[in-house]
Amino acid sequence: MNHLDDDAEAYALGLLGREREAGIEAHLAACAECRARVAAAESAAAALSAALPPLPHPRAGSRVARRFAAAAAAAAVVLGATTAYEANAARAASAQLARNDAALLALASSHFNHVSLDASPGVVAKAIYARDGAWYYVIVSNAPSGARVRVAPAGGGPSRDLGALAAGTPATLFARGVGRVARIEVDAAGAALAHGTPGY
Repeated sequence: MNHLDDDAEAYALGLLGREREAGIEAHLAACAECRARVAAAESAAAALSAALPPLPHPRAGSRVARRFAAAAAAAAVVLGATTAYEANAARAASAQLARNDAALLALASSHFNHVSLDASPGVVAKAIYARDGAWYYVIVSNAPSGARVRVAPAGGGPSRDLGALAAGTPATLFARGVGRVARIEVDAAGAALAHGTPGY
């Protein structure tokens, strides 16, 4: 395989198919020049996402601020009138956003790799992870309730349970302090859903 062309950027963004990714990952294992190009592409993508402007904050006392305050008060009244089910759904959505924010911050602040996991029919799964194994972000479509992520340590020994995927479309799990692993597995009710081997 020759040096990577624009596929380096597409690979860094996870836009290629599994077959093409496998060829690129094999090439990257032996080519420092292309690893540097992919790292630069990842850094550029992270810098662009970090550079997105925040929502403007209205000045205190301005007409926009008064409207914002009125809207916030109305929202609080509406929220207070919702059922317990709706309040639980709002808390779950807020927790999911917090997990997503943590994952995005990790992506923006470090170099990362990714691996598409071999999955059961109808399931698509991917793991994005820090090159030093400091964090892992596992994303699974069509995951059944209760699906969990486990990792096999690089040095051998029993597998480690990282926890349950957070319900959502797709379902996700963000875990810190894991270290390098030999295998990533997703299972539900004792049945394997997806598995893969990260490359560092």
